[in-house]
Amino acid sequence: MGFPNWAKNILFLLVYMISGLVLVIIIEGLLSGSDLLPLNAAIESAVVHVRTPFMTTFMVFVTQFGNPFVFSSVAVFIAAILIMKGNAYDAILFLAALLIAIVALIVLKNVFQISRPVSDIYSADGWSFPSGHATVATAFFFLVAHTFFSKMRDTKGRVMLIIGSILGALLICFSRLYLGAHWTLDILAGIALGLLSVSFTILMFNVFLEENRSLRKRLNL
Repeated sequence: MGFPNWAKNILFLLVYMISGLVLVIIIEGLLSGSDLLPLNAAIESAVVHVRTPFMTTFMVFVTQFGNPFVFSSVAVFIAAILIMKGNAYDAILFLAALLIAIVALIVLKNVFQISRPVSDIYSADGWSFPSGHATVATAFFFLVAHTFFSKMRDTKGRVMLIIGSILGALLICFSRLYLGAHWTLDILAGIALGLLSVSFTILMFNVFLEENRSLRKRLNL
């Protein structure tokens, strides 16, 4: 099952526009002190009531596994495998999209400099907005789904890839909320930023490289 390039571009353009709009709405809400802000306190209060010792231990493991450094290292490993298999195009796309997400994350964190919520079960350093774990996990799993979707042999494999990618990203995002390391808006902004960064990179590659068959062919030698 394949999709024509124009259909892929429309899909990624929709993701780009929707995620960009969500990110703008969240930023505008933070700057204006709108009704979005009480959402932070409401979700934090709800999460506190579902904490258990076992869940806390599990979520600490999840959040440590979902560290941006871990995902960046795995991304380099995946890129190396792709290059060895003669697919430098996807390898460069994978690394470029993740790099754009990380750079955008660092810029936003230092521009807004929002403090983290106070947590009595987990300690985290750095600024809170947007969530680095949510941004990088969303970007990473989006890239995994995009890179390996066409390599799955059947529909079942593709469905499992997409579901697994979504659940992986959501689990890491929830771990940050559960542990009190981030506000809800941090997580939502991180998800939006991850989707925005990857969809933007894919669109740029599709527009400027996909049509340049000779260049793509050289990359995949």
